[in-house]
Amino acid sequence: MIWSGLSNCVHTEPWLDMLLLAARPPAGAAVSGGQLLLWLLLAGVAVGIVSGGLYYGHRWHHRHRHQSHAALFRGLCETHRLDRSARRLLSQVGRYHRLAQPARLFTEPEWLEPAKLGDRFSAKAGEVADLRTRLFAVAAPPAT
Repeated sequence: MIWSGLSNCVHTEPWLDMLLLAARPPAGAAVSGGQLLLWLLLAGVAVGIVSGGLYYGHRWHHRHRHQSHAALFRGLCETHRLDRSARRLLSQVGRYHRLAQPARLFTEPEWLEPAKLGDRFSAKAGEVADLRTRLFAVAAPPAT
């Protein structure tokens, strides 16, 4: 039996001794097949729950990281080789317009028209116009 060789082991940790003694069945007690099956079943259920949690957690993370509006926006910024300041400016414009899908800024140039941006972006009007020209190769209409 596995427990008979434990006394021959050399270890110096008292907490390990306590664990080994706690796991050791009482002298003369036999482990029934039903108990063993129950413990194996519980271990299998625990492994299944942990495995399922890891699987669904990985799927959620992948979907959130790679299949979302934010991921599409990041990908378009990378495709257009926008630097950090241009990305931040586009993100601010998207929030200003309360766009649920910020990637619309790459398909609808009217969001980047200086007349629609209000006073908040008046100091950055030149940057917005340059960004609009860079994304759409279209100059912004003159402000009226």
